Amino acid sequence: MHWFYFALLAATSESLKDLCSKYGLRTISPQLAGLAASTTPIPLFLGILLFTDSFPSLGPQYFPALLLSGTLNILALFQFMRALQASDMSLAIPLVSFTPIFLLFTSPLLIADVPNTHAVGGILCIVTGAYLLQIQLAHQGWLAPFLAMASHPGPRRMLSVALIYSITSNFDKIGVQNSSPLFWSLSITSMMTVGFLFMFRVMLRPTVAAPLTPILGILIAIGLFQAMSLYFHNIALSVGSVPSVIAIKRTSILFAVLWGILFLREPQGKERLAGAALMVIGVTIMALGI
Repeated sequence: MHWFYFALLAATSESLKDLCSKYGLRTISPQLAGLAASTTPIPLFLGILLFTDSFPSLGPQYFPALLLSGTLNILALFQFMRALQASDMSLAIPLVSFTPIFLLFTSPLLIADVPNTHAVGGILCIVTGAYLLQIQLAHQGWLAPFLAMASHPGPRRMLSVALIYSITSNFDKIGVQNSSPLFWSLSITSMMTVGFLFMFRVMLRPTVAAPLTPILGILIAIGLFQAMSLYFHNIALSVGSVPSVIAIKRTSILFAVLWGILFLREPQGKERLAGAALMVIGVTIMALGI
């Protein structure tokens, strides 16, 4: 199968994980949803490593990168789940596309990656798309849609996720270079699992507010779709170029908005679809340099 289809499967799985998370967060805590998303992929990655005998030799920067990226990814996933819990999925998810904008500043500082000259067009598309997400507020003033992102907890938290991802992406690159894509995925998910288990010891509050049986189904679905997304993503990266694969995977934003409108009956469907589509175009321009 061509890498494009694996990248598209990764995007679809990612969006379905977001849908299951949004649905589940009505009755479970963000840390429990984060634990499900972190833990389930571990047996898959470990099984592949054991059966393919592909344990890599570890470079000197592996452990520092794991400590930094793992810690920040725990915070990012926790904030991601909190953002979904506090806001419409079709409003919060598209703001992850701000990650490449933040990367313009973090990559030169952390790994000396210099952005290309096509970044301006991508930034304009992403910012305009973000404006369209809440364009219904424009009658309050032309800056109102942007101010809403800073004042509403869901969008504000998702912007913090995008910022954290712009940092972890650089450490992830270092980690892959000092191990392998599959082993790095296993390492990160394992560390995140430990982190979320630690949260249960620190955050002493109820994590489930519904009968256990349906909750288990939601948790399994969250973890399963997360595992599928990571697995298909790694397959696509093994045969396709990284910018192209990332650009296709970012269509998960568009799928997530569509699921929110269709299944969760979220409002302003046309405006949010248009905004999300423009943001995906912006990410694609920045990823492919077109």
